Amino acid sequence: MTRSSFGRATTSSKKIRTRSTQSTPTARVIENKLLSSQGIRENIARSNAVRRQQCNNSLGHSYENFEDHLHDMGPFESEHDLQDVVDGSATLDMSHAGGEFEHLLAECYEDDEVTHRGSKPKYKDYRTRRDRTERRTEGFARQMEGITEAYIEWANRLGDSALVQGPVLSDDGDVESCITLRVMDAYHTYSLSVNVCKEDVNVPAAIVRHGLLPTAPLKPHSAFSIRVMELFRISHLRCPHMTVEPFVKTLCDLHRIPFRQYLAQQFTIAYDLYSEIRINVQTRVNVALGRDADKWRLKNACPACTYKLEQEDDLIFQMLVTMDGNDSLKRLRCTAKGSATDDEGQPPPLGESRGRHDTRKIPGDRYLTREEVDRWAKESLAEILPEDASQEEVEENPCAGRWTNMINDITAKMWGIFDETGVFLALCRHGFTLVIADMIQSGELSKYGLAVICALLDAFGKGLGAGYDIGCKFKTTVNQSELGERARQLGFQALVGAFHGHAHNRICQLSHLATYVKGLGLEDLEGCERFFSKSNHLAASVRYATPFHRQQKIVQFMAHTDAFETEQKSSEFLVNNYKQALQILDTRKALEKTMADQGIESTDVFHQWLEEEKRYLTSLSKEPVEETQEMAYYQALVKHNDANVKLAEIKSTWVVVDPNAAAAKTSGVKRSSPAIKLRHTRDLVERTLLAVEEMETQLGIVKRWTREDDEWKAAAIMFGRRNYQRCLDDLERLIVSRMFELTKMNMSQTGADFFFPCIVPITHCTQGYKLRKHIGKALKSRSQAIRTSLERYNAAAAKMSPRRETLSWDQVVEYAFLADFDLLRDCRQDISERPWARPSARLAMDQYFKIQRAEEEIQRLNIEIKRVITHMQDEEAFLSAKAIEVAGANPSLAHQILLYREERTRFYKIHRRRFQKLARNPLFTGSIAPGVPIDKALLVSDAMDVDEDHFDASDVDKERDMEEEQEEEEIWQTRVEEEEQGAVGALAETLDAFSIAAG
Repeated sequence: MTRSSFGRATTSSKKIRTRSTQSTPTARVIENKLLSSQGIRENIARSNAVRRQQCNNSLGHSYENFEDHLHDMGPFESEHDLQDVVDGSATLDMSHAGGEFEHLLAECYEDDEVTHRGSKPKYKDYRTRRDRTERRTEGFARQMEGITEAYIEWANRLGDSALVQGPVLSDDGDVESCITLRVMDAYHTYSLSVNVCKEDVNVPAAIVRHGLLPTAPLKPHSAFSIRVMELFRISHLRCPHMTVEPFVKTLCDLHRIPFRQYLAQQFTIAYDLYSEIRINVQTRVNVALGRDADKWRLKNACPACTYKLEQEDDLIFQMLVTMDGNDSLKRLRCTAKGSATDDEGQPPPLGESRGRHDTRKIPGDRYLTREEVDRWAKESLAEILPEDASQEEVEENPCAGRWTNMINDITAKMWGIFDETGVFLALCRHGFTLVIADMIQSGELSKYGLAVICALLDAFGKGLGAGYDIGCKFKTTVNQSELGERARQLGFQALVGAFHGHAHNRICQLSHLATYVKGLGLEDLEGCERFFSKSNHLAASVRYATPFHRQQKIVQFMAHTDAFETEQKSSEFLVNNYKQALQILDTRKALEKTMADQGIESTDVFHQWLEEEKRYLTSLSKEPVEETQEMAYYQALVKHNDANVKLAEIKSTWVVVDPNAAAAKTSGVKRSSPAIKLRHTRDLVERTLLAVEEMETQLGIVKRWTREDDEWKAAAIMFGRRNYQRCLDDLERLIVSRMFELTKMNMSQTGADFFFPCIVPITHCTQGYKLRKHIGKALKSRSQAIRTSLERYNAAAAKMSPRRETLSWDQVVEYAFLADFDLLRDCRQDISERPWARPSARLAMDQYFKIQRAEEEIQRLNIEIKRVITHMQDEEAFLSAKAIEVAGANPSLAHQILLYREERTRFYKIHRRRFQKLARNPLFTGSIAPGVPIDKALLVSDAMDVDEDHFDASDVDKERDMEEEQEEEEIWQTRVEEEEQGAVGALAETLDAFSIAAG
């Protein structure tokens, strides 16, 4: 079939339409006239057939390809203006061959690749993916109010059956038009005609009113049912591995149709629309409830932490949080390709990102903006932090050299292949998410921690304690930063989690480990690790996502985890911690008996032992000052004497001068003359003498030491043993730290059946397999350090006179207590007979501090349980009253408030049952009666008094569904209690055995 020039003109007009965003104003006028004139398009179609017939008749044969005909005619010139031809003011002479109008278009747009080579023309599409995304987003955004209203009305009209039934056609109102859509539902794909009524604000709103979600904002041709979107949302949040493409493939398999990639793209568009609708609905609910204030969610994230009551006991830490970074949720950076290497042979810097551009932002206060984080960026931080840690900082934080998250990372190279290299998260001690920040092309820099602490101080104020794996070093960073003064005024304290604490230096553990921190209770401050173990499943779905979709997935996952997992387990956390604290307190009698057998009169001794151990370990990190100065003076004397001997040799040496050799030219290496050597040696004598005199002034030495003096001999022996002592001190420090940790973690003396009640909540992380593996890795790293130190010690011992006894690795690994380490007696100090170094006394000291933490935990739990009970009562009454209040003016919004109430109160019956069971324990010292909140926002006034029976019909009674769950929970709790009682009995027997051995 042939085509005329008018047909080709039609194609060129399509070209004009695609380039409308980049054309000139005159071209846009022409384009509008070309496309808006229906008559011109019809004339072109009619003329197409006429010209084809005329051409064939005149030439006597038919061209199979009309472009060949144009090629035979060749090019021609035209003096007409396109706009004049289109508006009819000028006439364009047309030949039988045609092509004049096409040639006129080519003259107007010289960049058109219109050829007469016998092939179809190729046209450039100047639209970009960014243009399409932005236009689609803008199109939906302009109609979002109407879409949201239609969704609320649809949900209210169908009620609980909204997600059970498929799309329901509604013929209410005057029908203006009808749209035919290809609908993909849960189990089949079909065509559906949707009526657009006068009451519909726009076309997408009309589609949503029928329970469907369109894939285009203006003229959609396909849609997905809302219930299939909800099915994907819940499935993806419960199993993050289930992403869009596998889910759409699953639907295609169920529908018995082949999968096409465009289906996944359309599904993503519809899911983004559905997510935006849910956000808008929740925003309306928050406004109706008065919960739209700035950072309301953050300030009310956890009832146990934030819902404070009147007449509460003061706590050292008003709120405990944990924070940490994780690099699993990376996002790959798509960049333009470049050369393999630059001129210097190094990899070239990555070019500008060419990934999909999406300007949408995630609403809410969970994510810290880049501006909030960059306030503490390296440019500002470098001015605050010193390049090298001061001596005071090293003494305060002995782990400063072991962790490189702070200053060293300031100069680290950014990760080039990723844009977002991970997240930095903060949780409360119960596991509710507080704030999160993206780590941008870097590792775990200090700016993320500082930005998080700044946000938390703004929200919660005084008494904040934050656990961090490098809390010892982070404390110094905060104090030296711009945030330091405010943090000190508000009583902020950086802590170290129990999980990571055992990888720290023992000196650091004595100051920051959870067992020894007053007011911390039994909290392990390791909630981030447990959260990351779940959020790591998101890694595959966010690695290649856009920035918007990555944050969307993370925020949705966090919100769902808070509402459906953390909330459900919150009462379990409180109850199990209470039981664990009571079990630890049961060991007080055994501790008192051990103290009596050991002759320990007061528990104040344990605090003294802790300080003494800290002073001892600190002393091993550096040489005594007196010994160092005496050896320095001895070394200066030796250098001065050697310089005098050298000077005497030069003066006593005869120099024979050969005139012939002096006249000859020298070649090769230049040699110093005797005069130069003499001058240099005299200068050396003067410098060494000056150093000796300075040391004598510092040490107050009146008479200079000679080789015959006792001080000289003692210093010579001490200097000879210096290297040996340094090696011995380092080896001792490592072995002491290892033995204390093995004893504490029950990893030494494996033949004995020891048990130490752990400080970690049972429901979260017991000292079981995972914790032992973590400690084992830390000790494996430390064991390598012991091997290296052992080799240096044996080398130094071999050089001693007399030769010192060497030590093998097998001997070191068998040592369990200081009394087994005979080499310690050859050190500067012998601590094997000190009370805090004896196994039985040390066990009693550790148990005492655990009992102290258990008492603090009981005090905190009594407060938190009462807060939760009061909040449950107030929340239920408040939401019910608000639903009644709104129902008169807006029934659809009242229905959404009821759905919100159902979600918020879903687990309240489980919480109450657990607390009532705990209250029956005779050792329970708290109260499950509701209190009076300080913030009266949730209290229902007399005008809003609620009749709870009004909602009994709409509330679904889940008592029967929870019976089996409750029975399984009780069986599990019984089994745990039996195991713990057996462990406590083993502890008592162990204490008795130590007491007998000590006696």
